[in-house]
Amino acid sequence: MLVVELGATIGTVTGRPFAPVDGWGPTRPADVLAFALVILGSLVLAAYPRFPLAVSTIATASYIVFALRDHELGMFLPPMVVALTLAARPARRLRLAAIACAGASLAAGLVWVSHRAEPIEEPGVALLVRVAFGVVLAVFFLAPLLLGEIVRLRSAARCLARTGPRSAPAH
Repeated sequence: MLVVELGATIGTVTGRPFAPVDGWGPTRPADVLAFALVILGSLVLAAYPRFPLAVSTIATASYIVFALRDHELGMFLPPMVVALTLAARPARRLRLAAIACAGASLAAGLVWVSHRAEPIEEPGVALLVRVAFGVVLAVFFLAPLLLGEIVRLRSAARCLARTGPRSAPAH
């Protein structure tokens, strides 16, 4: 994951800025803090099995700071991974944390999109940008919740089929 995220961030330094429509709001060039956020948000996932809530908080916060600093579109994988893995866990508090991480990430992403769409002069194009990017971001951050829930339910169903109703994990 680190390789993918670093590659994408390096690409924003060496490539042309992403601007899908005329008037697209400028982004901040990647700087040392951007690279630090990418490295932190990705590497912290190694500690996830031992500290799922702390790691999820750090990975999500790394994305939020990255997005709110108006860097180029990216850094999605860490919060997507934690949303999926937390949602797949049987503990209710971890599933609620998954929803919080996904919701906070989506909110930061929508703020990012709003900053990009704000200078667009054509109202219809600005609306299309907000809707299109908003839907993509919603899929990025909410689909992992759904997939994690499917994994959790399938796991519980397998456990129930194997051992009977008394030993199925609590939901």
